[in-house]
Amino acid sequence: MSREEVVVPAYAIVNIFSLFPLLFTIYLAKRHVAGSRQNRYYILASIITIVILLLEIAQAALSGREGTFFLLIHYLAYWINFSLTPAIPLVILFYLGFSSLSTRAKVLLSLPVAMNVILSVLSIQNGWVFTINEANLYVRGPLFLAATLISAAYYLLILLRLKQIEKHIIVPSRLLLAMVYLLPIVSTLYQLFFNEEIFIFSTVAIALLLYYLIMQEASFDYDLQTKVRNRVSFEHEMHALEQAKRPVCIFIFDMNNLKQTNDAWGHQEGDVLLANVAELLNQAFGSEGRIFRVGGDEFCVLVEPQKKTDCKVLLQRFKSLVAEANEVRVPSISIASGYACFDPTKGSTISKTFHLADDAMYRDKMEQKLKLRQ
Repeated sequence: MSREEVVVPAYAIVNIFSLFPLLFTIYLAKRHVAGSRQNRYYILASIITIVILLLEIAQAALSGREGTFFLLIHYLAYWINFSLTPAIPLVILFYLGFSSLSTRAKVLLSLPVAMNVILSVLSIQNGWVFTINEANLYVRGPLFLAATLISAAYYLLILLRLKQIEKHIIVPSRLLLAMVYLLPIVSTLYQLFFNEEIFIFSTVAIALLLYYLIMQEASFDYDLQTKVRNRVSFEHEMHALEQAKRPVCIFIFDMNNLKQTNDAWGHQEGDVLLANVAELLNQAFGSEGRIFRVGGDEFCVLVEPQKKTDCKVLLQRFKSLVAEANEVRVPSISIASGYACFDPTKGSTISKTFHLADDAMYRDKMEQKLKLRQ
């Protein structure tokens, strides 16, 4: 082959650059393996993607080279490539919780991957999925779509799984997360129509990195115990509101009985109580406000007032939800509340408004204590 005939395919160059973010992702994930055993599946998915990217680079380098040795290596590279392709979304499913399924369920779930491996092996002899011609060039077989379709089915299962567990995972934007998982599906469809371009696994590499960065952002800004935003996020939000001179209503909630619950029922029940309060706040304010856990037993809600916003109505909605929950809940939820509204046109500051809301909450706490003594 002459020097003029050597052409490096665009996908090979893209694959080389895709290796670096994947290696960075593995580095990040390994730092958190102790905190989450599921990260092992995430690392495995990244490693398989790296192997496939390297194989595609090798395929580009081997294509058209004469000689039995190059032909055999070319066959081996395509066999491993096609065999591993559906394994990536399968491993991601295990990462998302399918690892807890029964052994029988996991075997059934893995069956398409096993069948695809067998089909890829047989293709070396009969060319069902792929073959390499006498010029050492790849030729698609009649069943070349098998691995792609199995992968697409797994990716659809991933989207369904995300929908199923959306209430139990913390992400800044579920829409953004869904778009990240759609990337491999879109690239797969693109591959079906443009045979000469291969960008599926470079896209998978990008999706894996974006997913991990999204989840890490959530761990920095969210309280993992209650699945609402944390104190750091609250302070950033308050600063942004004051800088933008935007009006906001600040609600403060302080639980009255967390220590007693921990002492009488144990800290596990106390954690459940906190999670229940956060859930009720989401039900009452979720569509109109942002909920934060700003202390051990203290929550804050920021509501940017609209034309129809009525703070008293919002607070009463929450109190009604608490009363309804307490009809069946033991121990019951006891919580003090207060609010104040920041208006930048009246010369106040958001810090003063926070203290006004805090004072209102403590007045409510004292009134509740007085009623209990009567």
